[in-house]
Amino acid sequence: MTIDNRPKVVSPKDVETTLNYCVPHGPIPLVKYITEPPEGTPWMNFDIVSYPVTIHDVRSTPLETGASLDTQAFQFLGAPCKEREFLDEAEFAKEGGYYDQVKELVVKNVGGAKKVVVFDHTLRRLAEEPKGDRGVERGPLLRVHVDQTEDSALRRVHKHLPEDEANRLLSLPNQRVRIVNVWRPIENVVAHNPLAVADWRSVKHARDLIVTRKILQPGKGEGGTYNVRYNEEHKWYYMRDMTPDEVVLLKCSDTQGVDEGGIAKMCLHTAFKDETSDPEAPRRQSIEVRCLVFDQE
Repeated sequence: MTIDNRPKVVSPKDVETTLNYCVPHGPIPLVKYITEPPEGTPWMNFDIVSYPVTIHDVRSTPLETGASLDTQAFQFLGAPCKEREFLDEAEFAKEGGYYDQVKELVVKNVGGAKKVVVFDHTLRRLAEEPKGDRGVERGPLLRVHVDQTEDSALRRVHKHLPEDEANRLLSLPNQRVRIVNVWRPIENVVAHNPLAVADWRSVKHARDLIVTRKILQPGKGEGGTYNVRYNEEHKWYYMRDMTPDEVVLLKCSDTQGVDEGGIAKMCLHTAFKDETSDPEAPRRQSIEVRCLVFDQE
């Protein structure tokens, strides 16, 4: 059962807090190991440093319903869901399961989307994100980041589709490929560790984003993400007391996105500490589902 502990009077509630940004030790690209690194190798070659920021509440503002993936790189939606507890992951991909609900939501709300391929999901139920080998147990990630680089995003197409189908889709005229993350609270209203998203127009791609090799297992595969340098110009937003019947769409990549002055390319995001939260409120639980989105099929 959903517990709705939102206050009756709704007005924007901006939060003064800190966010964790990346400070490199040396050469780029950076490296972060997800499982135990080789002996004598550090888990990562960068530091995480906290900087003060203001995070603006979108409730009762134009951004509550007016933010878009192509302008800000995020979009908030009311999206009631049949699934409430998300306990049986084997059911997600079955016909009529949560993946199908996500596909329908994306086609309806992401302009131009014709084909949607869900390729993974993450459940976050722990109070904190584990260090080192995380396995399947996850918690809120308190570090500013982007899920994909441009190169790793296109590799996803080849990884998650048969090679012939991947090549066919990528060769279609006027093809546009996006990765969209659909983020939803589970069971309770979000009180602790809410999700913050940055307006792409406040980001300087070449300066702020740092390619990071994510080593899944030494010698057996890696991914690519962006860590982020602090920039006082970043404009941060969140939705206060977000409910399980609401989602935020995050753009992770876009082949038509540009670094500055046009279609948003990707969304910087992070969980953050809100010291004004009710300490007795349930801890945050959430699910994020990542999708390949094609404009031509």
